[in-house]
Amino acid sequence: MANPPIGTIQKRDNYLCQYCGKDGLESLDNWHDSTVDHFRPRKYGGTDDSENLVTSCGHCNSIKGDRLFGSIEECKVYILKRRAELQITFEAVKKAVRG
Repeated sequence: MANPPIGTIQKRDNYLCQYCGKDGLESLDNWHDSTVDHFRPRKYGGTDDSENLVTSCGHCNSIKGDRLFGSIEECKVYILKRRAELQITFEAVKKAVRG
């Protein structure tokens, strides 16, 4: 079976990151950051079938990496928790550098 075009997956998902909900059509920057993720990583036997592909923003895709999750919901919990942790670190660095 041929790989579905990236735009097909993003259109199916309404250009929304399936992990954090970021709207890929809200701005040019969001659209540029929108990608498609293998929910089950290829490293663990994940396929290029549309059932294994989800729209993801670059940030969430990076946080998820090649981790294996039992469900999208489990993955969302992990990613949103990690994003909150990174936000705290970001704020501390910003304050230290910019005051």
